[in-house]
Amino acid sequence: MSNQSTAVSAPRLSKRVLFAYGCGDFASNLTNTFMGSYLSVFYTDVVGLLPAVVSAIMIIARVWDAINDPMFGAIAERTNTKRGRFRPYIFYFTPFLALAAVLTFTTIGGSGAAIYAAITYIAYGMLYTVVNLSYGSLSTVMTTNPEDIAQLTSWRMMGTNLSSVILSAVSPIIMGAISGEAGNFNATSYTITILIYAVVSVPLFYFVYANCKETVKPVNAGKPIPISQSLKAVVTNKPLMLVFAMMLFAMFAMFGRLGVVLYYIMYVMGKPQYISLFMSLPSIMTVIGIFLTKNYVIKWGKKRVAAIGYIGSGITLIIIYFVSPTNLPVQLVLHAIYGFFCFTIPIPMSMIPESIDYQEDRIGVRTDGLAYAATSLSTKIGNAFGPAVALLIMGAFGYVGTAQQQTAEALASINFSANLMFGIFYLLALIPLAFYPLNAEKNAKIRASLDAKMAAKNAEQKG
Repeated sequence: MSNQSTAVSAPRLSKRVLFAYGCGDFASNLTNTFMGSYLSVFYTDVVGLLPAVVSAIMIIARVWDAINDPMFGAIAERTNTKRGRFRPYIFYFTPFLALAAVLTFTTIGGSGAAIYAAITYIAYGMLYTVVNLSYGSLSTVMTTNPEDIAQLTSWRMMGTNLSSVILSAVSPIIMGAISGEAGNFNATSYTITILIYAVVSVPLFYFVYANCKETVKPVNAGKPIPISQSLKAVVTNKPLMLVFAMMLFAMFAMFGRLGVVLYYIMYVMGKPQYISLFMSLPSIMTVIGIFLTKNYVIKWGKKRVAAIGYIGSGITLIIIYFVSPTNLPVQLVLHAIYGFFCFTIPIPMSMIPESIDYQEDRIGVRTDGLAYAATSLSTKIGNAFGPAVALLIMGAFGYVGTAQQQTAEALASINFSANLMFGIFYLLALIPLAFYPLNAEKNAKIRASLDAKMAAKNAEQKG
């Protein structure tokens, strides 16, 4: 059964709507980026869990996500309410997501600490799927205008990176003030900091809900196609699967390094007092990089600009691996360069809507929720498996979270895990990128074809 889409004629998206949409990723990353940056250290150095246990928790959570994310994506795109398919989930589940974030950074101690950590982390991941997948899917149903779609991605990335800059700069200061010692944070400092971010995120998500409306709806909204057919449409969507693969490699590298760079700063560099500087500088440079390259994405094409970014990020991390960790000026320059080349972050995300259009034009089936679930899953896998693999390597070479001094082998493993390994994964993202088949010319033809089909369908219904 066909599941083509129609779009209600509407003016271009206003600045208020674009700003509101950007607030969604700002809100999402207040808790998620903090978790990606500090949860591993919290588990190993505060709760006292072994690196292998932390890795197991993260891997188990992502295995469940492989089931949970597509399942929720299918549920969401089959939802039919006056508020839309995705907006109700933002409205009802945002407070629970905030609560789960806070619970993740608490501990019961004792023998049940690992079980409690696993339960709260998995619960947070499930609620993050409900809210963030719904939020992300909005970009595919708010407009069919290519320029507005690009604007939504840009505003989303501004929200992402602005929150990353603020978190990277402010979190160590807040936690240091609470714990009374810079770079040596206690359990209370983690809990109170995440509580602040969680409370702030709730009204921001409601601002998204109030301003971002769904206008692109399936013609047969009351007659959804079978889930099996939707899943087949997604996995046979070549452009989408290539986006999944490139995001998997790139997010493994980006979030993996984000999850273990604290170990590199504290133990290998021996500069815990510079955590705020080394965490915020790359994020600031990423914002600058996105701003300076956004016009070249249109001029040169997404593939070429993304390739430049992946090569730059990968080579810079490999250089950091070989540079002396005590050479502070060189380290600062290299971390700034690395952050600049992360301007690639929004590019694969802007490929998702065009991949969905490609699928709809090819087989007449539109799967906004499942398509976004697939790519969201690649991000979550990278977010967990990156730090998990790094922690397994560190643990195998003798890293002990409660030790004041680490062995030479442990320090070498931290350097390898934080830099060389993830530099290689950035370069691996070039492989699926090379095979990505869509470009501006092809996308314009697909959009014209879909518009013609929509017009014919509407004329048939009126007749």
